[in-house]
Amino acid sequence: MNVPPTLEDDAAQRAGLPPGSRLGEVCLASGLYLAAAEVPGTRMQRLVGAVGAGYLDEPDDCRGLAHLLEHALFLGSARFPEAGELARWIGERGGRYNAYTGEATTDVHLALAPDDTEEGLLRLVDMLSRPRFETGRIAHEVEVLDAEFRARLADPSLHRLAALGRLCREAHPARNCHAGNRLTLGGDTDQLVARLATFHSQHYHAGRMALVMLGPLPLDTQLELLARHGAGLASGKTQPPVRPWRWSKPEGVAWHPFPASGRSSSLELFWPLPDEHAVSHAEWLNSLAAKLADGRLAATLQAAVELDRFDVTLAPEGMGAALALCLAPAPDEEAVQAMLATCRSALELAIAAPLPEPPTPLVDLDHWPRRHACQLAGTNDRRLPCSSVTPQESLLPWLDREQCRLLWRSPNAPGSWRTLKETGTAWCPQPLAEGNARLPWRAAPALAFHGPNQGNATPTPYRVQHNGSVTLWVGDPVRLADAPPASFCLGWPALASHQAARLAQWRRNTLPLGQAAAASGMQLSCSGDLRGDWLIASGSAERLGSLVELALACWPQQATQGVEAPPGGLLAQRMLAQLETSGGANENVAEATPALGWIAGNMKAEAADAILSALSERLQHSQSPPTEAQERGRDTFHFPPQGSDHAVMLEIVAPDDTPHSRWLLRLLAQCHDAAFHEEIRQNRALGYVAAVRYREAAGSPRLGYVVQSPHTDTDSLREAILSFLAQHGEALAHLDPGQLVRYQRGQLALAGPPETHTEAQARLWQALRRQSASAVPHSPWQPLPWEAEAQALAALHADQLAGMARDLATGHLARRWWLHTPE
Repeated sequence: MNVPPTLEDDAAQRAGLPPGSRLGEVCLASGLYLAAAEVPGTRMQRLVGAVGAGYLDEPDDCRGLAHLLEHALFLGSARFPEAGELARWIGERGGRYNAYTGEATTDVHLALAPDDTEEGLLRLVDMLSRPRFETGRIAHEVEVLDAEFRARLADPSLHRLAALGRLCREAHPARNCHAGNRLTLGGDTDQLVARLATFHSQHYHAGRMALVMLGPLPLDTQLELLARHGAGLASGKTQPPVRPWRWSKPEGVAWHPFPASGRSSSLELFWPLPDEHAVSHAEWLNSLAAKLADGRLAATLQAAVELDRFDVTLAPEGMGAALALCLAPAPDEEAVQAMLATCRSALELAIAAPLPEPPTPLVDLDHWPRRHACQLAGTNDRRLPCSSVTPQESLLPWLDREQCRLLWRSPNAPGSWRTLKETGTAWCPQPLAEGNARLPWRAAPALAFHGPNQGNATPTPYRVQHNGSVTLWVGDPVRLADAPPASFCLGWPALASHQAARLAQWRRNTLPLGQAAAASGMQLSCSGDLRGDWLIASGSAERLGSLVELALACWPQQATQGVEAPPGGLLAQRMLAQLETSGGANENVAEATPALGWIAGNMKAEAADAILSALSERLQHSQSPPTEAQERGRDTFHFPPQGSDHAVMLEIVAPDDTPHSRWLLRLLAQCHDAAFHEEIRQNRALGYVAAVRYREAAGSPRLGYVVQSPHTDTDSLREAILSFLAQHGEALAHLDPGQLVRYQRGQLALAGPPETHTEAQARLWQALRRQSASAVPHSPWQPLPWEAEAQALAALHADQLAGMARDLATGHLARRWWLHTPE
């Protein structure tokens, strides 16, 4: 039956879309759900195809089949038969793509310039509905999955899921690892291809799927495109699979990767929920989660354990529907028992107390269509009738203190340890008895109210204070629909040495404060880079000054002790992260700049000036250790052993930090990525991860050419990267006028005018910090950075791009190597 589309603006607001958005939803006669979100001001059109099937739907004797099918979708389809065709097509247009296999859903997501929407949707539907399962390509992809599985044995997230399975019933598929490898997928490729085709026909049809689109195109246009292309999906049975209750009796499990990696520890306490109750009472659960995350529980735990992390979530990874509290560190049994008792008591008190309205979360335009598509694909009828049973009646039995499960990462947990054969995860059962009474309650940080503020916003920022130690700007050059009432950005010089530990300690110190701010509808972000440390606070002008003062009081000038952050993700991802945090190969760190502030909205300039002056005085009177000399001329860095793979990254640094250089490196990444992936992974079979990525750190636009391989040594991988650049680097960058225009349009969609006020504020703030660090004194407020960047992009011509590629290939750009060799 067709369901009439929902077109009301308030539906978009309830769904968490930005102000001014429109949402339309429809269900076709085939059972296919469609959703379109018109969000004015967005640059890119997001397209998502989701299927209501994931790794828990695999046959028991073919674990990894759903993951393999996700990979196989990119190996060619009926209309576009070449492997890697989608990657090349999207790369030429400056878009993005990815896919993810979850426990109950699988999604493929694209982000493209609006002009490319129709062809992107055509390709998305074709790959979902008519993939080509060629035996040779599938055999190769099994090896890729096997290599990925071996690499993930160094990733704690894999071991966490393996340990989580010990809390599941013996016969449930969630008890087993579903990453997939050569052994679990079997050795008969022809039989495997047949099983892929069967799994695809069972699940990848209209009755189990959803197509979702978000972007600037008119709502009617989006719905028409979705309906026309969605009609090409095969009809099928719409009955979703019956997934039995996965959990055994409430208990706990301790785990760690084997061998143990560092001293990292964490604790997860969770209360599983039936899916139907979680859907019917989602609003009440969100309010309950907000109550637990209002800063009081974090402050109580922080006083005893000095938490680095405390999250409350209703969508914990690998747990299905559940209320989960995630805390780190959890150093010993006594601390775990105190945390358990305190969190159980906090939940009981929260349920008994009046619940607040949950704060409006910041909109994530990339995440929203994926989450919405998976919600639609995971059920036949999302529009369930409202339950006549109250949330308390439905959920209280499931949120009882005795229904808590415990997952503790700790190599020092007491018990008789065992090892899982497939993943090597060390684990042991843990009792849930509370040996200690709960911790004494602490109040959440209080944000003082400073009285009403008169609106003093001006569209043209001006400087109200400037001397050798303080610079303050006031003004509101852009206000998008989701702008907060006021914001305050504050930055100051800080030592680059030990910055990671200092920032980790600062975030630890502000953990309860950030939660208390969020409960009041405010936001706090603390960060830093090679130019210094900074914070961004936004929300109510009357409380903004108090929030900033409290955050500054938490800032340590140097970390008293290192905070160990456990590595996560693939090794290649960790390498790419270095491009955003480490000094460049030709880095010239700016001299210490004055403390810098910028207020927007209706916060009083006098209050901001007083905060800035107090910060400057604190910095002047502090005793800081001398800055450690940076390593100059070093061109190779070695990662400590983190698994059994070899990995290499070539880091390329632009000659300067101008829009011209930033666009040229972005365009080079666009020209090289798909070809580099094909050359390294398919033509040479050297690795299963091969990518070119653009990143920025303070003062340094960069490229990273990264390869991860289970069998090829680092010298061979380095030679392969250099060979690619010498043979293809410049040739791939020779674009004809039509190609250049297409590439420029794609880049403008990726990095053009901001889509949200949060993005606009961050880009304006970094442009102001860049300007403040320059040698030009008393310079006026610069034009909107995205306008200058758009002009620079439009002014580029093909010879400049080819010249940058030539400089890169011949070694005339600053570079250095990052290497990982297993033990």
